[in-house]
Amino acid sequence: MKIRISVGQREKLNGYLNIDPISKFDDIAVDIRNIDPIASDAECTEIICEDVIDFLHREESFTVLKHWVKKIRHKGKIVITSVDTHQVCKSFLDKEINIDQFNKILHGTFQAPWDVRLSHSTLEELAGFLESLGLTITKKRISGIRTILEATRP
Repeated sequence: MKIRISVGQREKLNGYLNIDPISKFDDIAVDIRNIDPIASDAECTEIICEDVIDFLHREESFTVLKHWVKKIRHKGKIVITSVDTHQVCKSFLDKEINIDQFNKILHGTFQAPWDVRLSHSTLEELAGFLESLGLTITKKRISGIRTILEATRP
């Protein structure tokens, strides 16, 4: 099973069970923080988490990551995209973004009830956490202000 977890994405990803409480592509009514109703432990070959952890409280985001990792089978992978706080601050200090852009990136636009970012992290912090769960980091990349992290369960 392949799962894509997102919040407010505009397009469905073919070949994946799409869980998005805003877009509701596959009409799945499941809390993204607990995917037990649709996936057993060690059932998923791949989980893609697009910008989800930014919308969870900090401690909750690590608890949820731990939960998702349990769903990955051996040799399966998790892909996480997120805003990298270090890169956002660097972009602001280098005058690549202004204070309004900085605030929208870090806190959300507030244009929708769900568009409020509640926690922030860095590539290194997320990679370290996934390694502490026994995963092997296979891709670690920064693209602009975005973190792209891929890890495999041995």
